[in-house]
Amino acid sequence: MTLWSEPDTRRHTPSVYRARLTVGVSAIALGVAATNLTSTYSLFFLALGPALQLLGWLALPGALWRRLLVILPAELAALTLLAGPDFTGAFAVLLACWLFVRHRPGISYLMLLAPVGVSFVLKLSLHNSSQNWVGDVVGSVTVIAAAWVARWLAQRRWARLNPSPAGETAGTGDTGDTGDNPSGSTRQTPSRAE
Repeated sequence: MTLWSEPDTRRHTPSVYRARLTVGVSAIALGVAATNLTSTYSLFFLALGPALQLLGWLALPGALWRRLLVILPAELAALTLLAGPDFTGAFAVLLACWLFVRHRPGISYLMLLAPVGVSFVLKLSLHNSSQNWVGDVVGSVTVIAAAWVARWLAQRRWARLNPSPAGETAGTGDTGDTGDNPSGSTRQTPSRAE
């Protein structure tokens, strides 16, 4: 058995995996931000944002069919955010796309409730377009926190389904060598041969 790792870490060397993940996440975030900077006087952001987001989804490590499947919903969600605080629920679509591409288990999708709940609070508390930035910042922070909690839930689920053999303390010591495990986690996942 190998150490628990993010999906598709075995297909890449650790440096390539980290580079693709960093470029992908950065391009997606910048693409969504650029799309939301669009105004009557800055329409070039409307061309730049979706292009950056497309490149980000394609750069992420993961199954190609999953990355291709989420491009249209993610692009539409980013464009929907232009409508203001009443539509911050679109952050839930972006989070769902992330969870799907990252191969998160079903329990992780409970975290979609966080951006949906926050969208109701924002809708009730923000009343004009000058407050759009507040909705964007709060929605972004909510999605980032929910994605981390979803990752934690995936690790917990794996640990529950694959308990350590008696006498081993998996996850308590630092091995110092992450090998093909760029996240540094010590949980185990079955290899393709098992």
